[in-house]
Amino acid sequence: MVATVHLPLSRERIIAVSAQWRRFIAGMDMDGVVVRPVILNSWLRCRRAGFPCDTLALCPIDHDGLDRAVAENRELVDTAKQVMDRLAHSIHLSSSVVTLVDTTGLVLHVSATSEDLKNVPYGVPGRRCDETTLGTNGMGVCLIEQQPVHVIASEHYSASLHYLSCSAAPIHDSSGRFLGALNLAISTENFHQHTLGLVEAAAHAIEEHLRLRSLLRTQHIILELLDDGVIVLGGDGAIASINRQASAMLGLSADVTGRNIQTFIRASEVLRTILADRQTFHDREVSFSLDRGELSCSLSCAPFADGGVILTLRETRRMRKYAARVAGAKAVYTFESIMGESKPLREAIRLARVASQGDATTLLLGESGTGKELFAQAIHNAGNRRKGPFVVVNCGALPRNLVQSELFGYVAGAFSGALKEGSPGKFELADGGSIFLDEIGEMPLEAQVSLLRLLQESEVTRLGGKEAKHIDVRIIAATNKDLPTAVRNNAFRSDLYYRLNVLTIQIPPLRHRDDDVPLLTRLFIDKFKKSLGKPDLEISREALAALAAHHWPGNVRELENCIERLVNVACDGRIDIADLPQDVMADMIRGQQQRPGEAAMSLKRIQKALIVQTLRETGGNFRRTSSLLHISRTTLYAKLKQYGIAADTFRAG
Repeated sequence: MVATVHLPLSRERIIAVSAQWRRFIAGMDMDGVVVRPVILNSWLRCRRAGFPCDTLALCPIDHDGLDRAVAENRELVDTAKQVMDRLAHSIHLSSSVVTLVDTTGLVLHVSATSEDLKNVPYGVPGRRCDETTLGTNGMGVCLIEQQPVHVIASEHYSASLHYLSCSAAPIHDSSGRFLGALNLAISTENFHQHTLGLVEAAAHAIEEHLRLRSLLRTQHIILELLDDGVIVLGGDGAIASINRQASAMLGLSADVTGRNIQTFIRASEVLRTILADRQTFHDREVSFSLDRGELSCSLSCAPFADGGVILTLRETRRMRKYAARVAGAKAVYTFESIMGESKPLREAIRLARVASQGDATTLLLGESGTGKELFAQAIHNAGNRRKGPFVVVNCGALPRNLVQSELFGYVAGAFSGALKEGSPGKFELADGGSIFLDEIGEMPLEAQVSLLRLLQESEVTRLGGKEAKHIDVRIIAATNKDLPTAVRNNAFRSDLYYRLNVLTIQIPPLRHRDDDVPLLTRLFIDKFKKSLGKPDLEISREALAALAAHHWPGNVRELENCIERLVNVACDGRIDIADLPQDVMADMIRGQQQRPGEAAMSLKRIQKALIVQTLRETGGNFRRTSSLLHISRTTLYAKLKQYGIAADTFRAG
């Protein structure tokens, strides 16, 4: 079935429609072929509403409503104005009025002469042109149907509008939301069959402008959300667009659109080359001279068809901070993570807190497993560099032939296999934060020379490079070596040792922290019994006392590993003395038979530890303590005197 196409009316058709309108108003039967369905439906709505068919009273101008509607539709009005003016100018016929209405039929804007508005007074902004106000008309029917429509001469329901013909087209935003309609009202004798096409084209142009505005707004939002600086340059170096991040990096506060980029970046050969060659490249490290100083950044360039280029700038320090974070270079422990109450440990923590309040180079001394990195992270997190990177370097694990490049970086082509763009070293990655040099005593002498220069000048020169870069790094070093002896043996530079030995903190071994072993043991048991699904696991006093009496050559790390094993193998919800590992059991068997210099525990140490632990549990209650130990109170008094234990220290004050 082929749909009927209703072309604009000829004079004969106008006469025929006029006759049908009179029949309709008179309530007589009419020819449905002559009157288009969209018009007939509108007539029927007007009749049901009791709308007058002869005279038409103009509605008053709603000034307050107009102000509100224009404010709500500001982008639509601003976009439509130019298109409407061009449409009105292209027609330049008398009695032609181009109007823009919102979805309620309120006129938002008009393009017409004052003389034309006298002939079409309902087109004045602030008046309403919906169907309930004017009856059948182009704007009113378009708002209802949301389709392009023309209403010619006597197709208007009110006879007072039969001298006009209207063409209207709907306007939607980029998401398809209905915004209003564009209408051209013109005297019927000047109406042309292509008038509706002109209005549709104009409405489409408005929609395209709105879409482009939306796209530009989205692009602007995206550019402002980017962490990278973005600058769009014309072929002559003029700034076409610049986002907030780029402005901040260049130290610009005002709008600089249209000004030449070289006004702000002085004597830059890099920029001149970019604008001349227009070559694509990525992440090239450059330095720009600005009024406020040097800007080191990673620069990428992409040319586009109009002769300009798009530049992206990534601040070097921020990139390295991000790279360090991705690589796991982050401190997670604080002083609250260091568990223990022994006097040697509390003194070490006190000194570490002092160290955290400044940037002085700090040297941590302690045996393997005492928690030197734990202290280093706590110092970093308690200081003003806590938001910066924390980079860990195990100097003893670096291959000797790669120490220099790993620590200080290298330039392109520095050695066979080097990355073509070069690579920053650990010190550059730590810029703005802290670097922890573990096992500093193992650092090769040639690397010590570079480290000494860095400490003196706060500058780093990449392997194979000539340019020194200023860096801001707090150095925390650690070793289990006797550095003074290494200096005497020419295995460690004396000048470097003196530079490192500014704030020295001795971290005590676990054997000097007897009171902390039970505390740590219970903490580790709680940690592992949750992960291993043994929530009710306990440890006997005898086993706890034996652990407290052990000398722990591997310190806290050894104790933690031991407890993990015990939790794994424990049966019946209890860790007993028989579950202890062989080295602890061997010390018990050796008992008093200690070889010279050996720190093996004796039965007396176990007995003393057991008494201390039981007193701690009972709060210094002698009766309960002797009962739990299955000894008399007289024997308990004797043991306290023998081991020099003061029971009052276990009683609550």
